[in-house]
Amino acid sequence: MNQVVVRALVLALLACSLPLAATAAGAPADESSQSIAGDALASANDDPAANETPRHQNPDEYDEAGDDEELESWLSDQLSDQLQDSSVALSEGQYDQAREHLGDDYDERLEQYAEVSGDTGDEDDPAEAYRNASESQERMAETIEEYHETRAEYEEALQEGDQERAHDLARELEALSDEIDEAGEDAVTNYETIDNETDEDHSDSAASVNESRSEIESEQTAVRDEQFVETELDLEVVDETASLEDPMVVRGAVQTADGEPVEGDLEIRVEDEPVAVGEPSGDWWAGDEGDFEFEYRPTDLALDEETVTVEYVPDGDTNYLGAEQEVEVTPEQTTATIDDLTATDEVAYGDPLSVSGTVTAAGEPVDDVPVAITVDGELIGTVNASEGNFEGDVETPANVSAGEGTVTASLPYEDRTLTATPAEAPISVAETETELTATATAIGEEEVAIDGSLATADGEPLDNQTLEVRVDGVAAETVETDEDGGIAGTVDTGSVDGEEVTVAVSYDGAGSNMAAAEAEETVTMPDGGDSLPVPQSAVVGIGALLGIGMLGLAGWWRRRSRRDDLDRAPSIAVGGPARGPDPAMTQDRIDALLDRAAEQLADGRTDTAVRTAHAAVRHAYGSAVGRPGAATHWEFYREHADDAADGVPLRELVETYEQAAFTPDSVTEDQAERALETAERLCEGADLEATTGSASAAA
Repeated sequence: MNQVVVRALVLALLACSLPLAATAAGAPADESSQSIAGDALASANDDPAANETPRHQNPDEYDEAGDDEELESWLSDQLSDQLQDSSVALSEGQYDQAREHLGDDYDERLEQYAEVSGDTGDEDDPAEAYRNASESQERMAETIEEYHETRAEYEEALQEGDQERAHDLARELEALSDEIDEAGEDAVTNYETIDNETDEDHSDSAASVNESRSEIESEQTAVRDEQFVETELDLEVVDETASLEDPMVVRGAVQTADGEPVEGDLEIRVEDEPVAVGEPSGDWWAGDEGDFEFEYRPTDLALDEETVTVEYVPDGDTNYLGAEQEVEVTPEQTTATIDDLTATDEVAYGDPLSVSGTVTAAGEPVDDVPVAITVDGELIGTVNASEGNFEGDVETPANVSAGEGTVTASLPYEDRTLTATPAEAPISVAETETELTATATAIGEEEVAIDGSLATADGEPLDNQTLEVRVDGVAAETVETDEDGGIAGTVDTGSVDGEEVTVAVSYDGAGSNMAAAEAEETVTMPDGGDSLPVPQSAVVGIGALLGIGMLGLAGWWRRRSRRDDLDRAPSIAVGGPARGPDPAMTQDRIDALLDRAAEQLADGRTDTAVRTAHAAVRHAYGSAVGRPGAATHWEFYREHADDAADGVPLRELVETYEQAAFTPDSVTEDQAERALETAERLCEGADLEATTGSASAAA
């Protein structure tokens, strides 16, 4: 048998068997005929299990460590650049620009960085440091701008000879200067944390911030010299033990830098809390002007503290500046008693839970401490104790289990100078009926969009509740209700071309006082195309026989044909020109999704709008490359990452989609608007005829 005959037979068998094999799988013949002979031969030895459509995976469960590291580094660079740009603008007096560099775009990048890096919320966590640095820098921009505006008013008051107003403005400038210095110090500290935990270098940003601090300090020194007299504290600790039962005792004096006593009433604070000041006892500086003595009885001082800050706060009408000094302290704990606790006997969701009781320590009433109210371990609020008594209402939340329970009153302190023995009272929490509505809409051959809401029977939305979505009885996804009780998401159904699926959304109310609820809907998935009018068993049999014959002849032919292009398909297209899904039908579906996303955005459903916009792009580009929509969002991105025209906006869209689909934080309206605009541009740039073009090129 010569090669010409063999080639003709192979091509004929391929032309016949590929449409039949596709029909047996339930796919339209025109889509399957995209494959060329080389692809068919190469796929024949694939593991069948490898060809199964993978279900969509949550990024938290999907092992893409390399991609996360690359994304984390990129986001870190972006955040650092924006901090640097902001600090430079700050040093140049461009305050609006300094804040703009740390606006919504920075916040969006920070949320993405925290998600990728695994934000722990610890002080040494780089995500937390990025957050604190931006807040400090924004505070500096606002306060420096206010300082310069106030300074202009101060100079104007001096020119007009209004000394009283000038003095008041100078006092405001002093407070603003202190705030600027504190914010700058916080920013630099957070720069150091970031540099220690990442590969970034914020020395230039720190230099710019310190330059801004120095300029303000220089200006304020001039104001200070014109308006104020500096003071200092001279303190002696008589008893450094500090507890509610055994107070710390301190004696001291406030004087000027020249040693002159400060006259008038003195306001002394310890750890920002005012203390009662009296005449010193004994012979210590007795009779001298400005001498004082005070007792310090801390309630929430940490037991591991070694020093406390004592501060003199001058009256605003004087020309004195404040002063502060640190003194040594030895904290000790006192155990208080909570008695006479009463609480509402029975409550339901949203009802006020009224509580009252007393707090005493060492037989004395405890004043100005918070009392934490919990039900079966769930904190539901606090009430304040005044002169030993507390009374107030806290609202019953949904996350308190229905049934008989226990109300507990305690002090929300841990390792502090005051603790308390908790008090308990019985309570009964009634179950509240709920109403769950949900609709399911096919938005692709293997994807369903879920929309709905969860509320009480009275119509009050239930936020932050978890619901399960099942497809034909199999758990497929979970969705969270937003602040309005709304639910939205997309679910992969797998390959169910042209079939009906049952989508059920259920709320089990576990761990709450909400009743369970469920909504169910049957969805007909779109048909991928018409199949041949041949019984499936016959198609499978014919396809198998032809496939065996095809593979045998093809193998013999390939052994005979030792060409350089062994791994490529024959230079003739098989089964006619390859065609993807009808571009007109695909475009209609894309347009419908974009329209729906715009409506969802207008309704304030930002997460849903982003998911729908992302689905539109998946359809546009999935059709263009002739692939189903079963890949994860990052797999889909990587397929197009090398396309310079689409790579950057596509990545931004995928990142926003990941936040909308997989994080508890909703995307902002600005993020959703940008995502929709990006999706529209990407869909406009998608070539829905690309499949035909690529097949023709192969031919």
